[in-house]
Amino acid sequence: MKLISYHEGGNPRYGIVTEGGVIDASARLGGAFPTLKDAIGGGMDQLRGLISEAADAALDAIDYDLPIPNPDKILCAGRNYRAYHEVIEAGGQLKFPSIFGRLASSFVPHGGGVINPREGENLDYEGELVVVIGKRGRSISEDAAMHHVAGYTIMDEGTLRDWGKKGTQNMPSKNFYHSGAIGPWIVTADAIDDPMALHITTRRNGEVVQDGGTELMIFDIRYLIAHASKFTWLEPGDMIATGSPGGSIAGTENPKWLTGGEALEVEISEIGTLSVRIEDEV
Repeated sequence: MKLISYHEGGNPRYGIVTEGGVIDASARLGGAFPTLKDAIGGGMDQLRGLISEAADAALDAIDYDLPIPNPDKILCAGRNYRAYHEVIEAGGQLKFPSIFGRLASSFVPHGGGVINPREGENLDYEGELVVVIGKRGRSISEDAAMHHVAGYTIMDEGTLRDWGKKGTQNMPSKNFYHSGAIGPWIVTADAIDDPMALHITTRRNGEVVQDGGTELMIFDIRYLIAHASKFTWLEPGDMIATGSPGGSIAGTENPKWLTGGEALEVEISEIGTLSVRIEDEV
């Protein structure tokens, strides 16, 4: 099942993507579950009960929103792939994942414009698999971790690399307004056999620049959920970005940073393709 948040006629909606278009679940369930985050937290059975209904709108007639427009938190795991040169040089002996937070306002939805900000010069891309939490929990064991997963989506975890040198923290470089993207939808966990066997392909203006599998993660999904739940409650709708395979601009010898007018796509097998354009801030 593919779950989506969107706007139609300027009104916020959520629903289910089918071959025929989008079933407006918010019109049917909105009284009990006002947002997709609410429905994921308590109405998954009701959502599944709508699958056979006729679509209410065509996909090309809606405006995409972030899959979860109102998440409580977005957590990201940095340097979590063996392809990263820093990890190779360190012998892959990381003891714990590098976790940082992102603001929802730092992302645009599928089809949106990622902003190359005037205050920065080194906008980079990072295609990532994102875990969407469906069940609240704290101090979750690795054995129980997957029971807390509602589904998966895609992220361009855009980063201002030059701002990463303006201090000791990731927060500014990772949270420029509309510097990344999430979408286009959430594929529910029951539709993916093994999230650790997916393939990530990032294309810049049609050219493949990242090409790697989720099996290359250093800390897998179970570990990331268990680790994060040690320091915070994980809530329905929370997202955990699991890291990016090699191929980001920062790892090239002669980096050519993203600029306005470029097209970026992140495709993950069994989920879909997140597509955005780059816009220079004026």
